Amino acid sequence: MPRPVQTDAPLPAPTQTQSAARLVATIGAAIGLCIMGDSLMYTILPLQAPHLGISLPLVGILLSANRLVRLLSNKWAGGIFERYGTRWPFFASAVVGLLSTAFYGIPAGFFIFLLARMAWGVAWSGLRQGGYAAIWTGPATTRGRLTGLLWGLVRLGSAIGVFAGGLLYDRAGYGAAIAVVVAVGLLAVPIAFLARWPAQVHEQTDTPIDSKEDAAQVTWSRLAAAAFRTPVHRWLTLGSFFAYLLSGVVVSTTSVFLAARFDAGSGILAFGLGIAALTGMIHAARWLADLALGPLVGWLSDYIGQANTLGTLGILMLAALGAASSLPAVAAAFSIFVALLLDGAMHIVLSAAASGAALRADRPHVFVAAFATVSDAGSALGPLAAFTLAASVQRLPAVYITVSCVLMLVLLQYWRTERSAGIAV
Repeated sequence: MPRPVQTDAPLPAPTQTQSAARLVATIGAAIGLCIMGDSLMYTILPLQAPHLGISLPLVGILLSANRLVRLLSNKWAGGIFERYGTRWPFFASAVVGLLSTAFYGIPAGFFIFLLARMAWGVAWSGLRQGGYAAIWTGPATTRGRLTGLLWGLVRLGSAIGVFAGGLLYDRAGYGAAIAVVVAVGLLAVPIAFLARWPAQVHEQTDTPIDSKEDAAQVTWSRLAAAAFRTPVHRWLTLGSFFAYLLSGVVVSTTSVFLAARFDAGSGILAFGLGIAALTGMIHAARWLADLALGPLVGWLSDYIGQANTLGTLGILMLAALGAASSLPAVAAAFSIFVALLLDGAMHIVLSAAASGAALRADRPHVFVAAFATVSDAGSALGPLAAFTLAASVQRLPAVYITVSCVLMLVLLQYWRTERSAGIAV
């Protein structure tokens, strides 16, 4: 069975760390270029939907469709990467991801958008598997930092997509914004093709598995067993579910939340910024901050433990969303920005914790598929819950607070189980 590079690889630690950092930077750049179109949709689709003939409830479905399809495609990706290695599945995922962005430019209504969102979900399953495989090439002591580097570069792509795309949308229209994002995203194809994967990552090094047997083994029951096999795995996985649920709620509703808080001619909007540009600036600033803060947060989690870091982030997230729900417009916008910073930090630390849990599993790619599937279930429910439960924008603060309270409690329980199990928290 193919296995990832273990932390006791024969390379000296400095060489192994430097090689892993180069690979993670390359893979992060490719994923960052692919994700620009997806990130832009969260900013402009709720605003453009009336002109596309798409109602707000259907917007929630579209923004969740890519996550829903990943409930299936994560399982496929785990089996494919385990069976065939990393290089070609990762390259194919990058190509499919860019094609899905190009489909956003076809003004053919809901069903074309639905197909594009589903294609992006399949692509993201493969791109994320490639990201974990790149992190596994480094020593365990650098796992948090490598995860921070990866997601910092991914979020840089998101920042470019939402900021430049938001400005283009306000000034040149929807079509121009999509065209530019697709043109820049094309750079991901040669980067993904030329990535230099170590032989232990993209080649089988153990006894080959018959392809039919391998596909049969990656079943729903096996995914469930991998995700919930110990109390530590169980609470980590549930923490990821609620973290991604909250992220989906906040990210998908930022533009409509801010539109309800600002008067058209006052405050920040008086300086010529529309809601799309303001939302794009907030998301872009958050994702640009991830580029700098990601490795720092990863290092902190390596130093004080992933569980300690997650518990602290859960408490701070509740405080930030409470402030956004109760403060005046400008202060609320800043509080949303802080909440998004904490959201990015939480995803980095969750990924680092999952990387460690995966390498303690019998089949690391299967655990990643299981963990990612539960996380994507949370992400998929986020926009649906936001646009269904908060049919009135005035109800959004209550949704924010409720989900963040549950998340905080789950992360604190994960901290307790890590501590009880004697694992460094």
